[in-house]
Amino acid sequence: MSSLSITIVLCLAASVLSYPIDVVEDDYGQEFALVPLSRVRRAQVYGNADITDPGRAIVGIKGTPIDTSNHRVDTHAFATTNIKHHSPITKGLEASYLHKPTNSNLDLSAVNTPRWGTDVKASGTYNFFQDKTSNANVEGFYSRHYGGMPGTLKPDYGVMFNYRRTF
Repeated sequence: MSSLSITIVLCLAASVLSYPIDVVEDDYGQEFALVPLSRVRRAQVYGNADITDPGRAIVGIKGTPIDTSNHRVDTHAFATTNIKHHSPITKGLEASYLHKPTNSNLDLSAVNTPRWGTDVKASGTYNFFQDKTSNANVEGFYSRHYGGMPGTLKPDYGVMFNYRRTF
């Protein structure tokens, strides 16, 4: 039951993070938080339960707390289980950042299943050269499994340099 309450708290936290608040300062140095009277919905709650085979149930929330002309941040929190096979509840958090002018990105995720451990992943791409016919970037990734049935495993990581040109 505690994992269900943790999942609900994580979903509420992601919902709060998706609410935009602007802070402005007047001529006297006083700061004010501006809360819009109406706003574009940036968070989406979803759920699905399939009692038949495979019997999977999932609930989650997706949000975009930041979406400007240069930056975008997307968040995702979820919980899933298999009702038919009485599987433990798997919980996960994901976040992604996109720098729009360079199309560079960073993705982070953590997924935990009781008795099976936690998977942590990070990956990113930095585009350092871009024009109409070519693109050069560097990519990196890191992933590791902690705890659970197989125990803590060695990390998997790498860096790649890419160059692409169209003729």
